[in-house]
Amino acid sequence: MKRNALKWTILGGAIVFIVLYGIEMSSAGLERINGTFEETESGSLYEENAVAEENSQQNDENSVYARKIEELERELEETKRLLTKAGVGESKAGKSPVIDEDERLPGIPVQEDAPAVDKLAESASGMLQSVSSGGIRFVVSIFDGLTK
Repeated sequence: MKRNALKWTILGGAIVFIVLYGIEMSSAGLERINGTFEETESGSLYEENAVAEENSQQNDENSVYARKIEELERELEETKRLLTKAGVGESKAGKSPVIDEDERLPGIPVQEDAPAVDKLAESASGMLQSVSSGGIRFVVSIFDGLTK
């Protein structure tokens, strides 16, 4: 039995080392991505700076996108104005250019939205990302509970 006790002690030590190493690697990875975590009064992990940074980055991105959209709309209006002056791209009725089913090849439908493969890939990537981050948070919360 004493020979088995030494083996079990070594095995237990190795398991504890692996678990603690996993906790450290998970925490380091999350801190690398989200920044350092601070403990609040309730004892849960919360990181205020990252939330504020994320909100400011989203606001910055939204303003950049809004400027790009305005610029593209101005370009579109200018292009429409130039095409109308030149008489290019007008339909038979003199209206703005519209693609009719008659003008296209028969049997080929007009595709106005993104292909189904793109929609499926986008939804699958979003789902995988949320499951992955949720799983990491779950594992870290388990290890956080074990270390306290």
